[in-house]
Amino acid sequence: MRERRPVNPTFFVRYRDVGGMAALQSIGTAAGSLRRNPILFVVAMAFSLVQLPSLFAQAVAPLVGGIVSLVFSGVTIFVIPFFLGGVLGMANEAIDGRTSLGTLVSEGKSHYVSLLVVYFGLLVVNLVLSFVGGLAAVFVGLAVLGSGIELGTVGLAILAIVVLAVVLTYLAVAFVVQFFGHAIVIDDLGAVDGIKRSVACVRNNLVSVFGYSVIVGLGGLVAGAFGGVASLLLTPSLRHQGTAVAGAGSGAPAASAFSSLPAIGVVGMVAVAVGLVLVSGLIGGFFAAYSTAFYRSIRPTNPETATP
Repeated sequence: MRERRPVNPTFFVRYRDVGGMAALQSIGTAAGSLRRNPILFVVAMAFSLVQLPSLFAQAVAPLVGGIVSLVFSGVTIFVIPFFLGGVLGMANEAIDGRTSLGTLVSEGKSHYVSLLVVYFGLLVVNLVLSFVGGLAAVFVGLAVLGSGIELGTVGLAILAIVVLAVVLTYLAVAFVVQFFGHAIVIDDLGAVDGIKRSVACVRNNLVSVFGYSVIVGLGGLVAGAFGGVASLLLTPSLRHQGTAVAGAGSGAPAASAFSSLPAIGVVGMVAVAVGLVLVSGLIGGFFAAYSTAFYRSIRPTNPETATP
């Protein structure tokens, strides 16, 4: 771990005036680091392998798949901070030259506790927001469907506002703290200072961060779409349920779509799994390098002595 230089209380943090171009310029920086260090793709692919046991278990039996998925979800909560610290450390090193798996281990271990604390904190915030928003959404839905709950126009408006406020709060929190991991790993900060640094970087580079978030969001949509298709193909129970619903004469388009999903067999399952790992690795490796390059372009000009 790098030794932090003492904070100078009279130093004013100054951020680069990057306008709105940092999001685009960082793509070239990320591409260059990946050409020198394709190992970032390999690391991302290795991490995506964690998804496969639950997917294959779901293909065998939905109940078994649910149990396996629950177990792996609990395990990944403790694995993600280590992986996040390691891969960000590798991406940061790759921008300056070469990196290796040794950096994955050393950076993951060095920053594990700080990343785990923030990760759990954000998880609690998300659970609270999800509970409040979900509860309000249920009441709105029941009232709209005419289930006997009389809320009135004012009541519906209040609950709708609550749902909207929860969604906006979630998006705002995700937006301003999205670089906490980069701040902790690259600038060697603690959990609280990492969050403060992320908020400060976003506040001082709103246009650039918005552009960056749009690019990352589009990449997430691509990865999510591919993962969703793979999950459907590997879940035969959806086809059976779709056939049953469609056969009941409901004529639901979604049921017909599920019932028409092809039975891909063992070879097809393996091919889908390999494709999922490859796509996840390519997208994950790129965005690890891209997010690191972008953070480096908006961080304080002298983060060693700057207060978060």
